[in-house]
Amino acid sequence: MVNKIHFGKRISALRRKSGLSQTDLAEKLGVTSQAVSKWECGNAVPDIDMLLELSHLYKITINEMLEDIDLLCRLTGRETGPSGIAYFVPEQERPSNAEWAGEIQSGNWIKRNWDQSRTANPYMDAVGKQIASCGGIVLEIGAGPGGGYMPYILKANPDAAIIISDLSPTVVREWKNLLDKTLDSPNIYYAAFDFCQMPFKDNSIDVISDGGGIGNCEGVKAKALKEAYRVLKPGGKLITSTGFVNKETLAALPAETQRVLIQKRPDVFEDLYEDTVLAGFSKIDSVISGCWYTGDDESTIADLARSLGVNLKFTSYTRYCSKE
Repeated sequence: MVNKIHFGKRISALRRKSGLSQTDLAEKLGVTSQAVSKWECGNAVPDIDMLLELSHLYKITINEMLEDIDLLCRLTGRETGPSGIAYFVPEQERPSNAEWAGEIQSGNWIKRNWDQSRTANPYMDAVGKQIASCGGIVLEIGAGPGGGYMPYILKANPDAAIIISDLSPTVVREWKNLLDKTLDSPNIYYAAFDFCQMPFKDNSIDVISDGGGIGNCEGVKAKALKEAYRVLKPGGKLITSTGFVNKETLAALPAETQRVLIQKRPDVFEDLYEDTVLAGFSKIDSVISGCWYTGDDESTIADLARSLGVNLKFTSYTRYCSKE
């Protein structure tokens, strides 16, 4: 069965991509602009002759216009199934994660973060626009309850083809529940997987967007970076945010504090630059995006810093990494 709403959104996006107004398209097809509006609003589907005209105009098949595709099946070889989510981890939340997942749901975190992203955020808006402008398939890894860069990509281009993913199946389901209601886009896909073991075929993704997933990786971060390189197409980009305590900040701390931090949380000093190079990325541009302090945060590293009587400064970066 044809989803008329999704059909309308697809042909509306194709028209805008072609630089045509509804009136321009109506004139080309010899119909009224009201007819075009009905198609794009999902109130009607054109007859076969008109579908053929649209197919020739936009250089895609009639089926591509009419049918929802299982993009994830094309990219992974596994069908999504009736849930609309491709699971590469158990659908049940891990016991160690159950309390956190419950808080996400009871606290309505996803909805609150989505609403927050609708307000102006110059830096995130600019990065989202840059990612959206790359075109192709965007994979948001480790979206988390904040969504990473995904909300800002969709703010820049609601028609973007984007895969929202996380290791937590609860996070992915909550994003799907929200976005099905707010956007109902045929171009948004959902997957739960470990991004140290991405299920995608080699050279299959145009852009990987990482709003902090690799930095919070539960596995080996170097492996996640290698996986990102593997699945990107030649010419593809990894746009990733990371934050760490730099050498200057570490050196200014008391010697005993340095020793304890290095022993208990060596990960907070990892800048991942060398690992990114070793993963295969030859062109890496880093932009300082700001800083944050543990005194303003509720996390395990913030608790450790407070126990040591220090307020740690983390420098945040956005890295633009190209696969040549």
